[in-house]
Amino acid sequence: MDDPAETSVAEHHLTVPSDTSQIAALRRDVASIAGDGGADNALIGDLELAISELATNVVQHSDAHTISVVVRRDADRWTLEVDDAEGIDAHASHSLPAPEALSGRGLFIVHAVMDEVELIDDDGQRRLRCSKLVS
Repeated sequence: MDDPAETSVAEHHLTVPSDTSQIAALRRDVASIAGDGGADNALIGDLELAISELATNVVQHSDAHTISVVVRRDADRWTLEVDDAEGIDAHASHSLPAPEALSGRGLFIVHAVMDEVELIDDDGQRRLRCSKLVS
């Protein structure tokens, strides 16, 4: 019989207040979901780092009152989708910003630990979706 984590699709919706004090709880929730879904420690660490950076972007670069995240486990990947990404430049560089730059490292880090990163514009709202392939 196939492993359920490899054949099923699981989707979890998380919402926390848009405040830096909530990012640790969001990290724990993502780690718990990933662990329950069969992710190994390295993958859990990558998901935690990515969600930290993406949630920080919402807090710093949007006027959203909440951080809304979808965590999805498909047969071949884990996906994080974060709402309120309007403050993210669609043409953001994949290279490390200059040392004197005050911002821009978060998305660089997300690109470094995730396999796919894309901005989605839908009815005037922008979401960031990133995926990590399961090996």
